[in-house]
Amino acid sequence: MKNRLENGTIRIFLEGRIDGGNAGEFEREMFAALDAAPDAAPVLDAENLIYISSAGLRALMKLRKRVNRPVPIHNVSPDVYDILEVTGFSELLEVHKKLREISVDGCPLLGEGANGRVYRLTEDEMIKVFRPGITLDGIEMEREASRKAFLLGVPCAIPFDTVRCGESYGTVYELLKAATLVERIRENPDTLSHYAEASAQLLRQLHDIELPEGQMSPASQVFHRAIDAVTKNFTPEETALLHRVYDAVPPGNRFIHNDFHAKNIMEANGELILIDLGDAGYGNPLIDLIHCKLVYNFMGTGTQHTPDDMTFIGLTYAETERFWNIFLRSYCGDAGDAERLNRIMTPFAMMMYFVTAMGHSMLPDQYRSVYANKVRELVFPHKDEMLSAFRE
Repeated sequence: MKNRLENGTIRIFLEGRIDGGNAGEFEREMFAALDAAPDAAPVLDAENLIYISSAGLRALMKLRKRVNRPVPIHNVSPDVYDILEVTGFSELLEVHKKLREISVDGCPLLGEGANGRVYRLTEDEMIKVFRPGITLDGIEMEREASRKAFLLGVPCAIPFDTVRCGESYGTVYELLKAATLVERIRENPDTLSHYAEASAQLLRQLHDIELPEGQMSPASQVFHRAIDAVTKNFTPEETALLHRVYDAVPPGNRFIHNDFHAKNIMEANGELILIDLGDAGYGNPLIDLIHCKLVYNFMGTGTQHTPDDMTFIGLTYAETERFWNIFLRSYCGDAGDAERLNRIMTPFAMMMYFVTAMGHSMLPDQYRSVYANKVRELVFPHKDEMLSAFRE
C-alpha cells in the first residue's frame, strides 16, 4: 500500500482488490502510516481500486471510527461506488467519483485568466482548465459556489461537472453565446460608458441579495487567507495588524462576488452574466467595491506608464480610469459620495493589491520583499484612519 504526505494530509492509495485474503495486511499498513503521521488528516485515493469486500470495508469502518468524521475517498470507479452505495458506506465516507477525462486538443481558446484557460468544448459546453497546482478541493468549491449563486438568482453560467484534463483539473460549464464587457468595449469603444453604468447597476442588484445563514462562506475569509499565505514576509505584529485593519470593514449578509470586474462579466442579448465565482460569499458590499478599486486603480491606472498601454483586464489605462470613475459614480448615485468613498477605500485597495500579489505563484520571488515594503511604506502609515474609516 502506498501513501504520501501532502499539505497536512496523508493520501492513502487503495489498489487492486481488497478482500478477505489481504484486508488484514491492508489494515495494518494503513494504521502504521497513520501512526507515523499522527497530525495528518487521512484521504483515500481509489483510482486503482478494482474491488473491495466486506473485510476491506470493515478496515475502513475502523478508520472512520478512529478519526470520528467522514473520510474523503477520491477517484471512486462506478463499480466500487455501487458497493459503497449498497452497503451504506457512501454515508460514512465522503465519496468522490472518478472524474471523466477530457482533452482540449483542437478546442478553440475562448479566454485566459490568472487561474486557467477557457475552451469551447462543444456547441453547448465550455471548459475552464485550471493551472497545475490548483487543488481539486478549491475547484469543487468554485463549482459549488456557482451552483449556489445560480439558485439565489445570480445571473451566472450553469456549472456541470468537474473533470480531468491531462495533468490538470477542469470544470465544464454551459457555453454562453456571449462576450466579456472588455471584448464588447474593444469592438466598440463608444459602449464604455454604457457598460460601466450597467455593471454598476448589476453590482447593486447583487448587493440587494440577502443570504440565508449558512448558505455560503464569509467573503472576508478570502483575504484573511491571502494574509496568512504571506506571513513569512511580515512580523507577527504586522500580520496581526493586516488582519485587524481588514476587519475594520463592517460585517454584512449580502451576496459578494469577490472578483467583480469587466473581464468577469459577459453580455448576451443585452443580459449581463457573471463568471469566476470561486471566491463568492456573503459580507459587506464594501468588499466588492474595494476589490473593484484594486483592479481598476492598482492593476490599472495606479501603475500606468502611458494612457495607451494595456491594463490587466484588457483596456487601456485611460479607458480603465474612465470606466472606474463612471462605474463608482453610477453605483453611489452621487458624485460627492463617490469621491469620498474612493478616497476612503484607497489604502484598503492598495493593501489588498500588494498582499494578494505577494501570494500569487506567478510573482517572481524577488518582488515579494519589495511588495511587503510597499505595504509598510504606503499602507501602515494610514492604519489609524483605516481602523476608523467605516465607523458611524
